[in-house]
Parts: sequence; C-alpha cells; structure tokens
Amino acid sequence: METPRLPLKETANVNNWVARIERAEELSLKYPFAAEILLFYKQVASFQRGFDARLRANRDLMARIRGVTPLREQLNLDALLPELPAFLDLVSKAAPAPLAAHAGQPAASGIDAQPQWEDILKTYWENGGRFETELDDLQTFCAQAFLQPYAELIVAHREVPPPVARRMACPLCAGAPHLGVMRPEGDAAKRLLQCSFCATEWDFTRIVCPACGEEDEKKVCFYSANGFEHIRVEACDSCKTYLLSVDLTKNGRAVPVVDEIAAVPLNLWARESGYSKLHPNLMGM
Repeated sequence: METPRLPLKETANVNNWVARIERAEELSLKYPFAAEILLFYKQVASFQRGFDARLRANRDLMARIRGVTPLREQLNLDALLPELPAFLDLVSKAAPAPLAAHAGQPAASGIDAQPQWEDILKTYWENGGRFETELDDLQTFCAQAFLQPYAELIVAHREVPPPVARRMACPLCAGAPHLGVMRPEGDAAKRLLQCSFCATEWDFTRIVCPACGEEDEKKVCFYSANGFEHIRVEACDSCKTYLLSVDLTKNGRAVPVVDEIAAVPLNLWARESGYSKLHPNLMGM
C-alpha cells in the first residue's frame, strides 16, 4: 500500500523542525559566544520535532485540528500534558543556568505541580502568548516552547487571510510579532512579520513600525553589524521599540527563528541604546 502523502503545507511544517535543528548546529560553530544557547535550542527543537510527530499520530486530535475551529479554541490539554514531564526533564538537564535550576525544582516538575502548569499553559494559550501577570523565566519559556509545536501544527491546516495594510498582530491567533523576515519577491524583497505564538508569517509595509505604526523614515531606523550582514535591527525612535529582521535575499541558508536567536550582540546593542524589544524570542532575548 502506498504511504499517504502529507499536503504540501504540512510537509513544509515537518521539514521546518529539521531545518531549525541543523541550522542551530551550524551557527553554534560559527558563533561561539552563542553556542550554549544554540545547542540548548537544538535539543528543544529536537523534542519539539518528536512532539509534533506524536501529535500527528493522534488521529482523533488531527481530525479536530483539520476542522475550522479557531486556533484559540483548539487547546486540548489531555493530549498535551503527558508530554510535559519529559520536556521539563530536558530543560532541567540541558538549559543554561538559572533556567535549569528552576526546572529541576520539585515544585516545577513534580506531580503536585500539574494543576499549576495546566493554569499556566491555558492562560498562555488563551491570551496568545501574553500574560496578565508577570511570570518567571521558567514559566514563560516552558509555556512557549512546549505549546509551540501544537500551535504550528494547527496553523499548518489554516490559510492566512488576505493581506491587510499594517496588520500589527497575527491574522490567525492575534499573537505579537517577534521578528521580521525579508523574502525574495521577483527582483526585490517583501517584508513579513513572524508571529511569536504560532510562527505564522504575514505581509507588512516596508517602512512602518509594527509596534506603533510610525511611518516617518527619519524615525524608523535600521542598524546592522559585521558578522550579521543578513540581520538588522529595525528600531523606532517614536516608541523606542525594536525587533530583528532576517533578510533571506542576503543569506538563503538562514532560518529566521534560529538566526535571530544567534544574533545576541544585536539584541544587546539595541537594549543598551535604549530600545525595548517588541516581543522577546523563545530564549527570552
């Protein structure tokens, strides 16, 4: 019997995990200063890849995902929580300190903590990656990293709505953008924003701040640095917000979410220059 083929968009979603893992390994050798965090990300992405495969094997879950229910109404903790102990164990063993220390505490990974984690995951999901109250680094990281494969699996079965000028939030989940992407389009490039919650990309105007809508070219600034010629800081002097943008027309090997994590010096420079990031990346930068 012939093995069923995944739809093109689903296949691309599966391949994304492989690309991220391989790129993290490659950049850990190129940028020694970011090696620890990239190798940790590689292990997280490897877990996420396996998690994604196990979710796909759940026929009942996939039947629901392939429906038309909005993403925010798709949370199924019964299918997800059995994976949480293994994920927390990975974090406790592989994460840079002090994240690993937090994850290794009995209160973080024990059975008694499950109701707490259910509340955290539910809140994170329903608010599209935002929390009404401040959480510690462990809770924020684990909620995002653990739920990411599930969110991306769902949006692999959704079509992105037609472009709307200056859409500042994800069209599928209303999550905030955490990075920009420049993709080839004809002889030029088009600017997209990538969602911090579900990784959806959507078109966005070239010279406009995605945080406040500023369009004055004198107030929307771009900065780059040696060693990161395909990545730039996009900063707004009106709201003092920034994000990093990965230009695939300058480096077609780049994997935006991974290259952005590796660009530690650019994040440090932006913060030292008085800018605040629109939304932190998975590693909290």
